[in-house]
Amino acid sequence: MTIQHDVFISYSTANQDIADKIHFTLEKNGLSCWIATKDIPSGRLYIDEIGAGIKSAKMVVLIYSKFSQESKYVKNEIHMAYKYDKPIISFNIDGSEPSEHMGYYLKVMQWLAAYPNPEDYLEKLVRDAREICDEKNDVPVVVDFTNFEKTDFSRHKHDWISLALLCLPVYWASFIYMGITANKKKWVFMGLLYLIPTLVLLILYFQIADYLFIYYPMFILFAVIFVLIWILAIIHGLVIRNEFLTLKAILRFSSMDEELFNYLFEGYINAK
Repeated sequence: MTIQHDVFISYSTANQDIADKIHFTLEKNGLSCWIATKDIPSGRLYIDEIGAGIKSAKMVVLIYSKFSQESKYVKNEIHMAYKYDKPIISFNIDGSEPSEHMGYYLKVMQWLAAYPNPEDYLEKLVRDAREICDEKNDVPVVVDFTNFEKTDFSRHKHDWISLALLCLPVYWASFIYMGITANKKKWVFMGLLYLIPTLVLLILYFQIADYLFIYYPMFILFAVIFVLIWILAIIHGLVIRNEFLTLKAILRFSSMDEELFNYLFEGYINAK
């Protein structure tokens, strides 16, 4: 059975931070909200849950930005909201003008210019949402982020294997491991590239092992190069590890539903 909500929040996950703050503020002021990261149960089909969430909500708050106007998932949500005749408040956070496609659905909807600092316009958003939902509007609006927690997929998933491998001479294996686990071929390719200095050093050692005292300076030079590449790989690995943890957490959350995974991760890709 679908739970009734006052507000369906439509947004690109590139704008996850402000979406979390809007969700937190609306709920703190008595408006129940549907938001994908909290209201799609694990193992459920993305498209079914989105459709049910929009249909059961009294209205839609669209967080409009350069990312949301390019998101096919946001476009689908607004199309469904239009189909179900749901009031839409477009909360414009960066001054982006609606594209031709979005403009068709939003031209008769309510626009709220909320830039350059969207948090300054949350009180106005609450009052407008209350009015649409026929809630009491004489109650003071509370905009207070005490106990607020933003959505961070990476904190929900720890992986010490990738970190341990980076700190060992087989550091290249960390990239291959992260690439295979997160289905990122580019990371696997990086791991293979980082493997080359290790192979060169091993081949060099076994080739000159009996004459190491003669070729000692050459061996030391290659050893120094190896260590420098290792340090570079550690820095590189730590940079991509946060994305890896995010991917791994979302993969677990979405229970391998490809559409749900793309929906949740789309914004992170676009934001880079």
